[in-house]
Amino acid sequence: MTTNRPSRPARTRSWTELARAAWGAALLARPHELLRHVHHVAVDHRSIVVARALGARHLAQAALSGLRPRPEVLAVGVLVDAVHASTALGLAAVDRNRARAGLLDAAIAAAWSAAGMRDLMRNAACSPERRSRGGGSARPASSRAGRPEAAHAVLRRIVAHRGSRSA
Repeated sequence: MTTNRPSRPARTRSWTELARAAWGAALLARPHELLRHVHHVAVDHRSIVVARALGARHLAQAALSGLRPRPEVLAVGVLVDAVHASTALGLAAVDRNRARAGLLDAAIAAAWSAAGMRDLMRNAACSPERRSRGGGSARPASSRAGRPEAAHAVLRRIVAHRGSRSA
């Protein structure tokens, strides 16, 4: 008898995306407290607007990257989080008063990006038809774990596609 249980990577993604959704909801609902107690910055109107926009982005990304997302969706999430980390480092470099907040935000964004890359590496080798049935990969988890070439191929396809559209 065959069971149709979700694969282990789907379960990992759901926890990652639940955590992302919680972080996004907290940024939307209580930006003042997070900025003051976590980032230790003077809170002004602009920082609250930015925190809420970031919270909305995290909620949207959590929804799009929920259970069994396509590799391209995960790859875009990895790229968005990497860009976020680098812009936060830019903030730290140009604004002394927000340097600590920028560095902390960069670390958080890098952690989201790393979690997304881990999920992408696990997901990229999984066939779409098996994912849609909930059966996971045709290969055992041990043989597809740590397969960066599959994840990197998805990232290269997305970057090449975007480059061809802008030319």
